[in-house]
Amino acid sequence: MDAMNARFPIETPPATAAWRPRPTAAGARSRLAAALVAAMAGASATVATAPASGQEDAGGIVVGLVYDSTASAPLESARVAILGTPAMTETGPDGHFRLEQVPVGEHWVSFFHPRLGALGVNGSQQRVVVADGTVSEVYLSVPSRATILTAWCSGEPGTGDTSVGGIVTDALTGVPLPGARVAVLGEPTGVLRRTRVLAESVAENAGEYRLCNLEMGSGITLQAAFGDNRGLPVEVVRRGTQTLDMAISISEPVSIAGTVHDWATKAPLIGAQVRLAGTQYATFTDTAGEFGFVGVPPGRQVIQTDMLGYASRVDSLTVFSREALGLEIALATEAIVLEPLVVTGRRRDLVLTTPGTRFSGLTEAQVDSIAPRVFDFASLARAARSPGVSITERYMSDAFGNPRMGVCVEMSRARASADPNVCNMVDVRINDAPAGGDAAFFLLEVNPQDIKSMQFVSPLEAGLLYGQRGANGVLLIYTR
Repeated sequence: MDAMNARFPIETPPATAAWRPRPTAAGARSRLAAALVAAMAGASATVATAPASGQEDAGGIVVGLVYDSTASAPLESARVAILGTPAMTETGPDGHFRLEQVPVGEHWVSFFHPRLGALGVNGSQQRVVVADGTVSEVYLSVPSRATILTAWCSGEPGTGDTSVGGIVTDALTGVPLPGARVAVLGEPTGVLRRTRVLAESVAENAGEYRLCNLEMGSGITLQAAFGDNRGLPVEVVRRGTQTLDMAISISEPVSIAGTVHDWATKAPLIGAQVRLAGTQYATFTDTAGEFGFVGVPPGRQVIQTDMLGYASRVDSLTVFSREALGLEIALATEAIVLEPLVVTGRRRDLVLTTPGTRFSGLTEAQVDSIAPRVFDFASLARAARSPGVSITERYMSDAFGNPRMGVCVEMSRARASADPNVCNMVDVRINDAPAGGDAAFFLLEVNPQDIKSMQFVSPLEAGLLYGQRGANGVLLIYTR
């Protein structure tokens, strides 16, 4: 492995849909050449000639570039050394380095960077011949992702001729998803037409997965999953080693709205510019001083507010998936210390999407009064007496087709079958996270003393909030 990693050239990986166009090694060399011209132009004519008789060799100069092929960018702060000599330096922001007074002779040039440790590989080494008073060029690189994948899979079992690897990320935020599973799907079999999983890889800390030495056959179908969320199946039709990044939609966009007003008079400010720093979201307040953004990725956001005649204001806040956030922003005519950003409302718990809608569920106070008198979840949920909600304990088939006792929660408006043995189970969410396909069996084991509040969301409202997953209605459970 070390021998194979010892010499990795700057590479351009195979052309796949998962890769963005990247600079080639030739392009990197051409950019380095310009820097070398300037370096050599600065050397005097006497430096390039042999030293006078009786003088010791002054040594030569080694210049070069360190390139990260996995990121398609120069590698900054890489430590470059001439092995066996004291010559050592670090690369600059452009990946270039320069070593002076290198002893005359034949040497090996190597480099180290934490990026190599994270990838579990060695960087390339290059041989250089240094003559007195001359400038020598060296090009070093982090191996490409395709090369790293080939190296990893060379020691894995299997006789197939196709290996696939990449990174699994959240489709909305681009954040890597450690622990995500990428499966190779087979043809559906059996009466229930269940899809077989032929092979599976679990993503590592950086969201990287590897599926090695697969049999191509007529094609390979991959699907990524994280928790109860699954990405779309992806077909692999080309043999050989290739990289394929995959995305799963696990985060849901948020909306941010608010008003901008004068700090002293409280009057709304018309035409104030409000923008989310570092994004394309920007707008102006209307005649009521109001603004709004929809489809904003969850996470930390920096809001900058500007208005002619007023001091600029910058605030930061963190928004969570599916939140609707209301803000009040005050501007002063001069730079003074203002009160923090005022959040006028967060809609996340116990959502009531339509004004005047009757709350269906149990508040925290109601749970506190009922919980001491019940011994299971079904009894607690029935105490809510929510119209149209049916809660029964019955045998249902689990993921393997075996009958198990579970809690079936249905809403009459969502029932599509007259068969009493069919459960049109609502989508259950624990603290806003999906409980998964085994929610009915999970509810059977829930301790009612651990529940803080719950809410039933009708299929109509759930469809607007959660899409197809809310077709049978949604049960929101919040724990203590």
